[in-house]
Amino acid sequence: MANTGELEVDMLFLGLTRPPMLFGVSYTVVMINFLVSMGYFVMTSDFMGFGAMPIVHGAAYILSQKEPLFLDLFMIKQQKCNKCKNRFYHGMTNSYDVM
Repeated sequence: MANTGELEVDMLFLGLTRPPMLFGVSYTVVMINFLVSMGYFVMTSDFMGFGAMPIVHGAAYILSQKEPLFLDLFMIKQQKCNKCKNRFYHGMTNSYDVM
């Protein structure tokens, strides 16, 4: 094997580390898409919410091509790396000073 400067990718490792997917997106994205569409239908009795499902799914599919767990990573970031309630008082920085 010649040294070409590229990393060797093992397809078995990629297959074992990918999340379970449904039509190209993770189950979390599918469930959130379905619940939002169902909630819209229940509140309005209009089937327009189900018409938007393929559009949202297509956008999620494009985002899933680069990172399959993009929504899970975003949700974890929002839970763990939250902003302080007093960040506007100290000039948009996190300060845990008591006001």
